[in-house]
Amino acid sequence: MSFLLPQTRTGVVASVRAVDLHGDRYIDLAVAVEGDGAPAATGRISAMDCPADLAVGDRVAVRFTMGVMTRVERAQG
Repeated sequence: MSFLLPQTRTGVVASVRAVDLHGDRYIDLAVAVEGDGAPAATGRISAMDCPADLAVGDRVAVRFTMGVMTRVERAQG
């Protein structure tokens, strides 16, 4: 599956770690994308574009643009 085209995919959080860089807060995230046998998609996203209490095992909707995670939200349903 190519993430080059803008798309939102559903998956399960495999790992999550808060990171502070020069006073800005980010989240290092790995998400096992549903329907994709590939390894978990990984990325660093601004804490403002991610739920504050995200935990391993949470079901999420991840927005990808040009292969980069740009937004994470809790999946509906």
